Amino acid sequence: MGMKKVLGIMFVLFISLFIAACSNDSDNANQKTDDAEASKEVNDAEENEKDEAEASEEEKAVPEDEELFAVLEANLEALTENDLEAYMDTVHSESPLYDTTRTTIEQLSVYTLDMELFDLVVEEKSEEEATISYKQTTMKVDGPDFANNETHGVHVLRPDDGTWKIYSSEEPSEIIMLDENGEVIEETADDIAAEGVYIDTITSLEIPFDEGKWELENYEEAEGEATAEFLLVDEDQTNFTELFTIHYYPDGDELLGVEGFIEMMEVNLTEMTTGELEFNSAEEGFFDFSLTEDDIQLDQEEVARVFAKDNDLYVIRYTTFEKIIENKDEWTDKLKSIQ
Repeated sequence: MGMKKVLGIMFVLFISLFIAACSNDSDNANQKTDDAEASKEVNDAEENEKDEAEASEEEKAVPEDEELFAVLEANLEALTENDLEAYMDTVHSESPLYDTTRTTIEQLSVYTLDMELFDLVVEEKSEEEATISYKQTTMKVDGPDFANNETHGVHVLRPDDGTWKIYSSEEPSEIIMLDENGEVIEETADDIAAEGVYIDTITSLEIPFDEGKWELENYEEAEGEATAEFLLVDEDQTNFTELFTIHYYPDGDELLGVEGFIEMMEVNLTEMTTGELEFNSAEEGFFDFSLTEDDIQLDQEEVARVFAKDNDLYVIRYTTFEKIIENKDEWTDKLKSIQ
């Protein structure tokens, strides 16, 4: 103990003794007051502990369905009104997608959208987590080109400082395209692909598929990029174990390049996943990764190749879900043969 501290303690003791010596006549009265105040402090402390315990129990209580539904409604209302701060108030602060969610919402601010939730069902709930299935229609009122749709999916909610918020959202189990009147568009993936600007470029690639084993399930394009997804013929978007994907980026070799894309892919996977990620890159534009025990994504394994052709960039990916790629060398040879 240092000298200054010793002197300080001695000084406090001296002052205390001096005050006691000067107040003998009022000791009894002061003692009663002190005892009453001490008793009050004890009672207040006990009451506070009781209140804190009750508050803690409330935080851990299993929520009512209506409380959970209200979170989703507030989330959608904030998005519809382009109120970013109100929207982020409904997202769990520890969500693995918190930062990317903010960016996505900022990008959607150029639209005026009419959205509606329906068929909300609490699938599971406990003190720690709740899972809610939902259906949602999203219709464009104003803004750039937008695909009106009806989405079926699942939200996962968890308490955040006593308030239930959206922790994650699983990949939609179904997305139904709607026309401007909200009617279902009866188009196949081939119909949609036929309308694409880049579809001929993608289909001109020599793809080493086993005849009759794969079919085009989904095709999407925007200015400067296109994506074609192929599934096994006996699987669909609600239940698939293998996926073959082609990404096309016109002028992508000049804008980003093969190595730049692979580096971007690794960074994005690292930032957007919470599970065990193993990412490897190799020569000739190849990369592969495996992801397990993620909070949102299914366990998956992928082998992919990035290559340039006529200054455009192509990314071809073979992915398996809930199983390993047993014939990785065979798929590597297939991807290498695509020109």
